[in-house]
Amino acid sequence: MAKQKPETKLCKHCKTEIPYDAKVCPNCRKRVKGGAAKWVIIVVVVLVLLMAILSSGSDEDDNSVTKVGTVGDASSSVSSESGDGEDADGSVASTSEGDAGAESQGAAEAQSDGTAEVQTEYRVGDILMDGDMKIVYMSSGVYTEDNAYLQPEEGYQYIYLRFAFENQSDTDDASVSFYSFDCYADGYSMEMYYGGDEDLSATLSAGRATSGYVYFTVPEDAVEIEVEYTTNYFTEDKITFLYEGEQDSGYVLEGTAEATADAFTVGDIIEAGGLTITYLSCEEDTSYSDYNQPESGYHYVTCTFEFENTGDSDEYVSFYDFDCYADGLNCNQAYFRDDALSATISSGHKAQGTVTFQVPDDASVVEVEYLTNYWTSNRVVFSCNE
Repeated sequence: MAKQKPETKLCKHCKTEIPYDAKVCPNCRKRVKGGAAKWVIIVVVVLVLLMAILSSGSDEDDNSVTKVGTVGDASSSVSSESGDGEDADGSVASTSEGDAGAESQGAAEAQSDGTAEVQTEYRVGDILMDGDMKIVYMSSGVYTEDNAYLQPEEGYQYIYLRFAFENQSDTDDASVSFYSFDCYADGYSMEMYYGGDEDLSATLSAGRATSGYVYFTVPEDAVEIEVEYTTNYFTEDKITFLYEGEQDSGYVLEGTAEATADAFTVGDIIEAGGLTITYLSCEEDTSYSDYNQPESGYHYVTCTFEFENTGDSDEYVSFYDFDCYADGLNCNQAYFRDDALSATISSGHKAQGTVTFQVPDDASVVEVEYLTNYWTSNRVVFSCNE
């Protein structure tokens, strides 16, 4: 039965109820829907997907998803950035690439006709490799919404699935988004729910990682719930994660406190193509309102940059071109400032603006990356330890 369009929705930034068609939250003034920013994001996603296809090569096996282990299984193996092996005891799973390949081969057992059986359904605790992307199905369960106005319809409930993604490529970017997930309850398509925290969405440069949730509205009496993840939009390749109620693998995504050797610091001036970038400042930001407070255990960090177009053609710069990592783990960007960096700069002119991120209080190494070329994944890294 088709559902009617709701009249209200929850602002994902300040968690207040706002009109369903609102593009900007009337309380916190953050963009929540549509506009030019949406098309910028779409273009970026398309470019990243094209890069992934072009760099994948002709070997189909390189694009297949394989199970390489299970959280808590001492024989499980996945390569780590440092290469140091630790037991997969529920906190981290890592080992050498050779061991991961051997485990992958064992996961695809030979059938009687001599062909390999490819697994396409996975459960909480499974560790997968999708090319250079490590995926861990961390946990699942029922999501409880605190807002009394955003409760599910009678007979329905919100569920969540939590994942960790780690880009183990040496050179290439990789993107992950909750939009790549679809849910089916007893074969029927279910609606995604956007009210939860820590949405699974990030562009990961080589060696970086992130974790997050996807949420769906499903019938309380559903017998079989499956969540499909599209691994390749061009080939429509998908894998299925089974939802089996309250499950927790105990996996903890741990970062690394190793700083980038050639990271730039405040005061540095960098030439990047036709742009001259001056790193003006980096500081903890307390200019937020009551509606925009950072989560408990986090604080805001704002970096200020100046861009000068020294080339012959226009250049577009935006806060969307920046990513932040705390000990190698992706940080959410914040949008409460009025001077966020966004400008089209003609030849010989300048623009100045800020980028702001929510950073854990206990982070050791915080770095901000600026993507200078979408096709080559070239990035400039700025040290962001205030």
